[in-house]
Amino acid sequence: MSSRRRRPRKAVEQAAPDIPTPTYRVSSYTVYPTGYDQVDRPGKERWTVSVVDAGNGWAIRRDGKCLSIALQWESERPPELCDSHFLRRCRYNEHAAVLRARRVVDRLEVLGLTFDEFASQRIDQGADTIEEARKRIAVDNP
Repeated sequence: MSSRRRRPRKAVEQAAPDIPTPTYRVSSYTVYPTGYDQVDRPGKERWTVSVVDAGNGWAIRRDGKCLSIALQWESERPPELCDSHFLRRCRYNEHAAVLRARRVVDRLEVLGLTFDEFASQRIDQGADTIEEARKRIAVDNP
């Protein structure tokens, strides 16, 4: 018997098919006011703003309106109705939109209250709506 060693066969290298690498792109951000996660009250989401890739720039949106560079809320328009003046006023690059939204979110008012005022109000039994908190502020601070 001969003790010939067999050489192992080389594995046949098969070309792996080109699998595309997934790419991820952020299309929107939600910007929360300071202290948002410490407040457990209904209605707190009314103080958030969205920064959205509108296709023709980034928009800061809230309740169907977008924030202009003059810090005025304007009605959002469909892309086909956005003229160059509207785009210059209400569209930003991504970085500028996020920074502006972060600066503005703590100053937003809902029914006359900033988020900080809303969050600092004592919740009486059965009085946990924004409208009731606003009435309580008016009575406490004439």
